[in-house]
Amino acid sequence: MARRKLLTIILLLSSLSVSARVLPNGFFFDRFRMGVEWGYSQCFLLVHSYNYISEEGSRFYDETREFHLQPNGLILGYIGMDLGERFNLSLYGGYLGVGRDNRLFPVLLRGSWFPRGTRDDGGLFFLQAGPALHGFPEGRKVAWLGSLGGGYRIRLSDDCFLDLLGGLKLLYDHPLIPNPEGPGHVPARNIRKNNAGYCALDLTISVSF
Repeated sequence: MARRKLLTIILLLSSLSVSARVLPNGFFFDRFRMGVEWGYSQCFLLVHSYNYISEEGSRFYDETREFHLQPNGLILGYIGMDLGERFNLSLYGGYLGVGRDNRLFPVLLRGSWFPRGTRDDGGLFFLQAGPALHGFPEGRKVAWLGSLGGGYRIRLSDDCFLDLLGGLKLLYDHPLIPNPEGPGHVPARNIRKNNAGYCALDLTISVSF
């Protein structure tokens, strides 16, 4: 079974490398990039500050810093441009989870630096940031996400590349507050403050062409 999965991945990457460059030649299209990134995200820290009023009129304050071990996944698509020989700027969008029952649709701008060049095997470093919308808003505000990290680029063909990536992700959010008096969540009209910060480690694979 493991060999079959490995063979499937190799065939997929091979087909991508063969069919990657279907765009016309020229300065713009030679530097234009698109691709997909997917992988594993391990949330490990949660910091939140809540201030809300119960249905009976009591005010609650809750400030917590705790380990929050929650595995999540992510899948992102992107388009971008190689700006020079060592720098790429790309726009990312997709779906990811951060923490427990927290699903987001981010729109991120990522800058990546390749010390040996964008078209060569070698290390890379990246920084990204942008807003993230909730899948089930229910009055939730827009979250903000940022991450930094690095990895290694493997050149599969002249115009197809495989990146192995790792990064530290930070999310600033305004999550729903569990109702301390019963099921469900505290109504939005009773919330005075619901700030939360999450930290997570990402391990992902990216294919670009």
